Amino acid sequence: MRTLIIVSGGDAPGINTVIMRYLQWAQSDNNMVLGVQGGFAGLLANKIKPLHENDVAPLAGLGGSILASSREPVLAQQDAQSRFKEILQAHQIDNMLLFGGNGTLHYVLPKLLEWRVRTIALPTTIDNDVSGTERALGFDSACQFAYPLVEGVLATARALPGRIFLFETLGGNTGHLALAIAEGSGAHAVLVPEYSFDDVWLQERINSAISQHGHALIVLSEGIPHASKLDTKIPELTGIRVRYTRLGHAQRGANVSHIDRVLAYKMAYLAYHGFKEDVVEGMIVVRSGEVSLHTGPLSQQLSQQTVKLPDYDTYCQINGL
Repeated sequence: MRTLIIVSGGDAPGINTVIMRYLQWAQSDNNMVLGVQGGFAGLLANKIKPLHENDVAPLAGLGGSILASSREPVLAQQDAQSRFKEILQAHQIDNMLLFGGNGTLHYVLPKLLEWRVRTIALPTTIDNDVSGTERALGFDSACQFAYPLVEGVLATARALPGRIFLFETLGGNTGHLALAIAEGSGAHAVLVPEYSFDDVWLQERINSAISQHGHALIVLSEGIPHASKLDTKIPELTGIRVRYTRLGHAQRGANVSHIDRVLAYKMAYLAYHGFKEDVVEGMIVVRSGEVSLHTGPLSQQLSQQTVKLPDYDTYCQINGL
């Protein structure tokens, strides 16, 4: 059996861990694993090479990806299908292990299945916005990355009371990451793109936190409208100084947390044994806390899935709504 591994879209902690575990099972059975450098653009450029356990082992607990990714929409090119199949045939590829986030799984995976490429997909994004699964690989690591920084901010908040602290997470145009970190850190408010807020409420929420706790901690997603202007807008509303902490892309390169290491292990195990059992199309999902391989048909299901929204009850609880 010859498996091709490809990473599409943004990287996330845990990718190297999955690759390492998959290689261990494959090589113990004398099966070949190959990797693509540069996502699907790299595949069409034939940037494919064999992977070996010893090469991946030093990176298994680190963020990033030993296989570079790409967001280039090359599969939409007129001759993409024929070139794609020629390259897979040249390397005698039997199946493909696909890492990807919401965009990849909704738009690229159905195309691969339409082209009859045996594929198992792994939801991989710190945004955790893939519908159909409770948790994507990398999400927990990105949350864990934030907490030491939150504690540093809160130490300053307690030492020098009377200030407002804005703590911006990644997440793109989604708020799952910000909501989880706000809940875990005990923030006084959380701002996410999916749910609107007004200035009067925000001013009252901040003033209440300052009055009760001596400081206000507001966690916000990078995707909320005018996020970069809040550090000037909030002082105008409240008359209180603001300190802004932006996590940036370091959050995406976090070291792999315990939960993501275990998830990576289970993903690799289910994917490898799924291919051995001749699964044609599948996706690893987490439902009711259990990790499982959901097998086809996936194309119709993926196209019909609705947008995954942050939990509204948790949002209201944090914001005192």
